[in-house]
Amino acid sequence: MTIKEVTRKLLALIEKELKAFDFKLDLKEQGFLREENGVIYFYFFLIYNEHNIKTGAKGFLIEPYAKISNLSIEKYYKKITINSYLKSKWDFNTIGNSLANLIANPDGINRKRNESLRFYVWEEAHIKLVANALLKLFKEFALLYFLENSSVKRIDMLLNSHPREYTVHMVNDLFRFVKGVIAAKLDNNPESDNLLTIYNTLIDERDMPDDCRIEMKRLADMLPEIK
Repeated sequence: MTIKEVTRKLLALIEKELKAFDFKLDLKEQGFLREENGVIYFYFFLIYNEHNIKTGAKGFLIEPYAKISNLSIEKYYKKITINSYLKSKWDFNTIGNSLANLIANPDGINRKRNESLRFYVWEEAHIKLVANALLKLFKEFALLYFLENSSVKRIDMLLNSHPREYTVHMVNDLFRFVKGVIAAKLDNNPESDNLLTIYNTLIDERDMPDDCRIEMKRLADMLPEIK
């Protein structure tokens, strides 16, 4: 089996059930998305080659992800970003992470990292088992994550409640800082200016690249028009 073969079989096995929840297959991106009311929900998985040292078996590890794009926030981020490689709607995620990390950090602070749900495919018969697990997690966790966390107000809370801590809801610091401030402004959060100051300080403390400073400067210049 190849990664491509396993991926296509998993997608085919879960496509019908996800379609019942209005999630459409994007074969190019190897995942599912649902667009409605100014938000996009993404449910997808990454697949990695795996090697069992004890047995010598070769297989695959599958990790499911849930991400949300809030178009009101992304509209402003697209004006700010200097990252020209961001082109597809799949590139503009406002919040989200692997389900393993989201489940492991229920308070939103990213204390436990690189978690895994350990969905393995060692032989073809395991593909159906993993597909069933992906569907179960979608219904019991991912769908609720989408529906509860897509609003500007909720995103403001998730990204900005603990500004000096790493958040599990956005592991890219730059995205978290810029989109967090945009969400705060759209939510009329009185701490918006203070958040901008805190995040600029963290860029220095974490010795982040120059493009982070450039985007934060562009954000500061754009703040008056974010509403």
